[in-house]
Amino acid sequence: MPKVSIVIPVYNMEKYLSRCMESVLAQTLSDIEIILVDDGGTDRSVQMCDDYAGKDARVKVLHKPNGGLTSAWKAGSSLATGDYIGYVDSDDFIAPNMYEVLYARAASEDADIVCCGLRHVYESGNHKEWTEQMLFPRDVFSVDELKEEMFPVLINDGSFMGRHLMPNRVTKLVRAELVKANLQNCDDAVSIGEDFQFSLCMFLDAKKVVIVKDFFPYYYWMNDGSMTMQYDSGYMKKIQIMRENLLRISKKKGGYDFSGQIDNDYVCLTVLNVKGCVYKQKGAPYRKLRHDMASVCEEPVTKEILAKANMGRLSFAEKLFLFFMKNRLYFLIYLAVRIYFR
Repeated sequence: MPKVSIVIPVYNMEKYLSRCMESVLAQTLSDIEIILVDDGGTDRSVQMCDDYAGKDARVKVLHKPNGGLTSAWKAGSSLATGDYIGYVDSDDFIAPNMYEVLYARAASEDADIVCCGLRHVYESGNHKEWTEQMLFPRDVFSVDELKEEMFPVLINDGSFMGRHLMPNRVTKLVRAELVKANLQNCDDAVSIGEDFQFSLCMFLDAKKVVIVKDFFPYYYWMNDGSMTMQYDSGYMKKIQIMRENLLRISKKKGGYDFSGQIDNDYVCLTVLNVKGCVYKQKGAPYRKLRHDMASVCEEPVTKEILAKANMGRLSFAEKLFLFFMKNRLYFLIYLAVRIYFR
């Protein structure tokens, strides 16, 4: 039985898969298995997966029909035989000591989850690399400390996008039993916040969580395709599905009521969508922009959540923008976004 199983979903990633696999195969923790999940790809990455399995006995390959990212990592997780499971996306790459450090902390603390930070790196070179990590005053949490110190601010702390949880599954090493017990709770249909459902399940069931501070071994690759500035008219439906799924998980697990935080996070995502409707469609006439803003602000679920939002740490400008949205003052929203993003 390997110490760590590393699950890598692959879908048409022939451009990046070699870089990803070189970084995983170079791990200083050698007692690992690598599970490549070909999610119905149509490019050379399908054969590349098989080639890696033929060269290294630690590599396994699962070929499956296309089902999306969540279905891919779930399928890989179900095959894992390691004590712990980690994840790498096939367009990203990792530092050689990532899993040695994470596993050492997991073993020494007998932890269910060990978290690290990540680095955002950009293909275009036009953006500066930056790091992200979970920020809490302590680095080891028992069950009681999770409920008292982490859960009250896990999803939203009352500020705009005040998430203290990094939802990314790729920054976590999780006890395999915990992952497998929660696979049925993660919905394949979720297309925004796929990792949020994973992390919420894990944290609600964990007995001990460790955060390795100031450790950024994961390189999150921002390729040109992922940075397209296109407005998604179906975005609100997607985040509603995400919200409903998080509420379902929170209610099913019990023990802590996240409903207010989930709604606050929904408000933040709605604000980003309304802003994006204007600055991502710069050439569109105001009539079109007003229609798109109204389709968001006048949607019944959104109206209800905006009306009851309780976010005490917003700035004056953020409160003013929410006032515009609640009262459907679309021209003022338009002006505010145009001025800010000019």
